[in-house]
Amino acid sequence: MIKTKLATAMLALGLLSAPSLALEPLPDRARVQHMNTDLLLPDGSTLNVDVSFDCGSDYQNTAVMVMSDSGAKLIAAAYTHLYGEAAGQAVMDTWQTKQNASDPRKPTYLFILAPRDQDINWKSKNINKLNNFLSRVSISETKVADQKLESESKIPVVLAGCGVRDHNPSAVE
Repeated sequence: MIKTKLATAMLALGLLSAPSLALEPLPDRARVQHMNTDLLLPDGSTLNVDVSFDCGSDYQNTAVMVMSDSGAKLIAAAYTHLYGEAAGQAVMDTWQTKQNASDPRKPTYLFILAPRDQDINWKSKNINKLNNFLSRVSISETKVADQKLESESKIPVVLAGCGVRDHNPSAVE
């Protein structure tokens, strides 16, 4: 609890000192800044989680959020078209597989991160060398597991979320 409050205070101070990084409104469209959602867990219980899309967040470059088998298949098809079959298979592997054998469950959702200024040519096949992209990554409690992947790859990063840890608020960290 104290660690969480300290981390929140440090994050708030960091955000106040870097206003140029803050999420800004768009002239002709609303933007998702924050989501609060209830997850229905496999045991029938629910878990309330917050996701911030503002500056400094691991999710700040979220372009797509996938929450179902059909969504994962749709993104896998797009990745197959744009980047090749191995990239599409990597999306499905990330969706269908626990990150670690000891994880409580498979991912609840996938985040597809793509910076706003990234130009994606959706009309033509653009099969690139994948340069270690196919390694699955996950979101831990506070940061992306492999931050370098996002900046080095021209392929939007796929992150598995909310399956890699228990989210038990009474658990000792």
